[in-house]
Amino acid sequence: MKTILTIMKKEFARIFKDRRLVLSLILPGVLIYCIYSLLGNVIGDMLTPGADQTYKIAVIELPAEIEADFEAMPSLSYEKIAASELENAKQRVTDGEIDAVADFSAFTATAASPEAAPSVAIYYNSTETNSSAAQSLVYAIVAARQTTNFTIAAQDIASDKDVTSMMLSMIAPMLLVTFIYAGCMSLVPESIAGEKERGSFATMLVTPVKRSHIALGKIISLSAASLVSAACSFVGIVLSLPKMFQSDGAGMSFSAASYGFSDYLLLFLVIISTTLVIVALMSLLSTVAKSVKEANSYAGPLMIIILVMAMGNLFLGDKIGSWAYFVPILNSVKTMGEIFSSTAKTWQALAVTLTNLAAAGALSFALAKLFDSEKIISGS
Repeated sequence: MKTILTIMKKEFARIFKDRRLVLSLILPGVLIYCIYSLLGNVIGDMLTPGADQTYKIAVIELPAEIEADFEAMPSLSYEKIAASELENAKQRVTDGEIDAVADFSAFTATAASPEAAPSVAIYYNSTETNSSAAQSLVYAIVAARQTTNFTIAAQDIASDKDVTSMMLSMIAPMLLVTFIYAGCMSLVPESIAGEKERGSFATMLVTPVKRSHIALGKIISLSAASLVSAACSFVGIVLSLPKMFQSDGAGMSFSAASYGFSDYLLLFLVIISTTLVIVALMSLLSTVAKSVKEANSYAGPLMIIILVMAMGNLFLGDKIGSWAYFVPILNSVKTMGEIFSSTAKTWQALAVTLTNLAAAGALSFALAKLFDSEKIISGS
């Protein structure tokens, strides 16, 4: 029993006297709390319309009793149109000029023709957050007045291509960033922390080569190798998407030809710059770490942060402002989503690429400074 306690005491001393290990134990819990709290607030904001949010809808033959309910709803702005303007109003929803169209013509017709089937049609665009929210709001108002047997039909006017592009813009960036990170994770810790552990890294540093050149050489070579993994994963995604969207009779379709050469070029530039940033970040952590095992423990919290950024389009969508173009990794996720949804502008992708290259350059400079520290390189 005494020997067991001695061994336990030795292990506890090794763990809790090392500030790095203690930090790696505590940090994941702190990050999870902060991230989940942030996601909870974001999701709450998405589900609850803001006080200053106003939805614009067009209505046809609006009944007086429902008009009173519309008037009592400050977040709803409506305009009355004729039945002949329905198709034009649908196009306005598609163009984003208004959020929805509510057609009450079949509902009001029952007063003059009781044999007609009473119904209300609500047209909206599911690829737009505000349009979906407007549809839900109108549906709730009308359903509250459902004292007679009538139907409420919510009709999505988004095309299959629009829905497919929306799904890609939310899912594909998350998958790409995840695969890029996975590729870096398998290479970077072994390349830097592993060489430190084996002693070969110190030998490299005594050669007549600038530390900054060593840092850049490491980052560029590791990025190139990581890109191979990311490229294979990307090809796998593209090849599997047609099967995924055509399954279960979904009726959606996907074709790689839906995107032009410029789209793939912009996507390629964003992926390269993103890989450089992730490799530079992991290189810094691997340099600070004393061993590959310790570098991998640091990579856990970094993975949580990057995955949350990768899910930005999924949770935040249109709430991500233009400021995100200048936040490394988050800017890549936003721009990838815009490329897949065919709304990306060339200057946005170039701004993101330059921002990521600048961030990778700054991290490379910091990495070179760490190489100058004998204490860090020796792992003491």
